Amino acid sequence: MTGILPRTSEVGNWLWVLVEAGLSLWWIALAAAAAWVAVAVWWRRRAVRELAGRTRVELVPAATFDPEILEVGRVAGRLASVRSAGGTLPRRAAAVRIRIAAGEEGRLHYWWEGPERSAGVLRQCGYRRVEVVAPRTRSERRWRIRFADAAPLKRGGSW
Repeated sequence: MTGILPRTSEVGNWLWVLVEAGLSLWWIALAAAAAWVAVAVWWRRRAVRELAGRTRVELVPAATFDPEILEVGRVAGRLASVRSAGGTLPRRAAAVRIRIAAGEEGRLHYWWEGPERSAGVLRQCGYRRVEVVAPRTRSERRWRIRFADAAPLKRGGSW
């Protein structure tokens, strides 16, 4: 029966091997966490850089603009392809923003904003009787989004 149970010195040796393996696992976990943080910071900075360099096109419809449903579907499909045309971008930097405002003489003006890489797709309007122009001036104005019948949130308030 002496071969079945390990000797006391062997048990100590095995325990020491397990402790050393556990210590090396902590270092691996710490290195993995540091790598994850570095990649997350890089990805966020990339998103901020891409958001700062977005492109914008202005769509000015004619007074007789009345799109057909097939035309609307085709343009919606093209706008959906902007994300894939941009390549691998952070999700919030690859989104398309559509702005609508009333201009002079009651004409509507549409702006499509998207990643700089997808500028070619944004410039292809797809609607008949709509003129695609470069925006006249770079707007430094901050756009406020308003919701009807919604009380504004207080600064520093909780959700």
